[in-house]
Amino acid sequence: MTTRTCPECTITFRPASPRQLFCRPACAHRQRQRKYRQSIHDEELRMTGQVDQSKPNSQEAMAALTALYEATIRNLHSKNQRKLAIVTRTFEVKLAEAYEQLNESAQALARAQSKADALQRSVRHLKHEYKQRELSEQKAVKDMQQLAARVLTLHFDANTRLDRTSAAIFARRGWNTEMGKS
Repeated sequence: MTTRTCPECTITFRPASPRQLFCRPACAHRQRQRKYRQSIHDEELRMTGQVDQSKPNSQEAMAALTALYEATIRNLHSKNQRKLAIVTRTFEVKLAEAYEQLNESAQALARAQSKADALQRSVRHLKHEYKQRELSEQKAVKDMQQLAARVLTLHFDANTRLDRTSAAIFARRGWNTEMGKS
């Protein structure tokens, strides 16, 4: 195999294949980067209308290109600042609305919680009253049973019968008015 000279670093090397032009991948990469940058530069010159200028005017072209870039960056920066301000204001408004809704929801929740607490207290109070009435009714029934037993005992001892009204009350309750029968 013959030797070749690397066009990038000017080192003499033996190529591994007949198509190999550079001594190592780094040199090939540098060459590609240089060509890419040059093509971008040529495209920018074409877009700015400075294609006819030759290499000696490259300083002027670079200055014009730099000015174009700076103007573009300033323009983008101001547009982005305006967009950022608009988006920021929009989000601030939405955040304020969301905070207001959250505050209203919290207040409604507090009101609902206090109503629920009041209802729970009322329910506990009613349950307590119900138990008290139930106990007093049970006590009244026992008292009535004792009174009925005494009335029956007194009538039995006096050897008299109950009047019809009292007998009807006893019958409604399911109590027997005759002694010795259950």
